[in-house]
Amino acid sequence: MIRIALCDDQKSFLELEKRMIEHHLSEKAIEFQCDTYISGEGLLSLGEEICKYNLFILDYEMDGLTGFETAREIYGIYPNAKIAFATNYYDFTREGYKYSAVRYLVKQEETFNAELNECIEFILKTEPSKNILLELSDGNLEVAIDDIAYIKSEKHYIEYFVKEKDSTFYIRRCSLDDALKELPEYFIRAHQRYIINLKNSVQLRRYEVIIRKSGKETIKIPIARNRFDDVNRKFCLVKGEIG
Repeated sequence: MIRIALCDDQKSFLELEKRMIEHHLSEKAIEFQCDTYISGEGLLSLGEEICKYNLFILDYEMDGLTGFETAREIYGIYPNAKIAFATNYYDFTREGYKYSAVRYLVKQEETFNAELNECIEFILKTEPSKNILLELSDGNLEVAIDDIAYIKSEKHYIEYFVKEKDSTFYIRRCSLDDALKELPEYFIRAHQRYIINLKNSVQLRRYEVIIRKSGKETIKIPIARNRFDDVNRKFCLVKGEIG
């Protein structure tokens, strides 16, 4: 999931910006959360909760705290924040370049949508791989999310199959739906009992997908008939992005 915070004191533009983002990410079948704030003060009132956002897009000029002032406060809480500025002007003051913005987006009708989409794509591609903590009966184990080949429901437990590992790791009692909420958009529920990592998928066939476990070893995972079209669409999107 990608989480984006939009901050602009022009409500009409804020709504337009959100619709553009929703359309772009929905087209790519990417799970997202896009929240809007009409002032820097409103955004900053979240405190440390702002660290949940992958991207902030701040209006250059706002009543109250300006975009630059808001960015300075964000960095004080969240030093690794990725911030873009939206502005009506092509020229930026020298002060603007102190904030290491990932992008400057000009509010021009004919170009803004394309610039906004490119900014989001940049964030999606540069987000580092994250780890997940598996709670085992004999302790905890942290593994890279991308190393998870697939997840299988087994009675009241969930089994995580990790590439290059010989063991099956169990976490506490949990549903597949809850497990899926913790994972990026390239994981998908393919079957009542399976979640698959599409990055580790080798081939998609009618009602089954071949997953790479480790080295040349693969396994066939069934795909439920009512889920096949969705799995196929996301498979094509992921392979198109990373291939």
